[in-house]
Amino acid sequence: MSASPVCPRCGEALAVRHGSAADAWCHVHGAVTPLHHTTLVAHDAIAAVTADALVPAWVPDPMPSGWAVTGLAWGGEPGARAIVVDCAGPAPLGGSAELVLVAEEPGTGVGCGYAGLPGLDPGDVITGPSSVDIKAAGQRAPLWAVPTTDDRAAFVGEAYGVWLWVVTWPMNAAWLLAEQLELLDLRERIYPDLPLGPPGEHLLPGR
Repeated sequence: MSASPVCPRCGEALAVRHGSAADAWCHVHGAVTPLHHTTLVAHDAIAAVTADALVPAWVPDPMPSGWAVTGLAWGGEPGARAIVVDCAGPAPLGGSAELVLVAEEPGTGVGCGYAGLPGLDPGDVITGPSSVDIKAAGQRAPLWAVPTTDDRAAFVGEAYGVWLWVVTWPMNAAWLLAEQLELLDLRERIYPDLPLGPPGEHLLPGR
């Protein structure tokens, strides 16, 4: 079931701007691309969103032991310009953890929303050598650590010509990237035993 769309930058409910029947309007960020999300993730919902998506829907492959996909969000329809896959499971250093994977076209502001950064794109926060490498659909994808709050870790790079964000809660859950993380694009294959779970705490930005 799809819930009411929210701002991709802060997660607040959207309104229709006075005098316009089309623009999604955030009282903080103005006109934005609405971020839709499901209240309960299901295989058919993933298939529906990815069928005409313009960006990848990334998921770890293989999924870490005990982990599950716990949320799905997308910006723009038809033809999603941003897709968020939320996963949760046991943290590498104990306790529970959450991992958000974002693929987005430049200018949507979704990844910055999860990373807690101002603006629509990472801009000049990407400097120097990359912090970690992952594999996205078999291709090397270097990621750069970006400054964020101390409750999370955030990394950004590029894959398939669009931004790729990896955000973890808590910060030390970034140890998931210590051994090269491999990602599958769910547009290519949704395997029937993909584990699903209840909505994660950080499915929406600003949480």
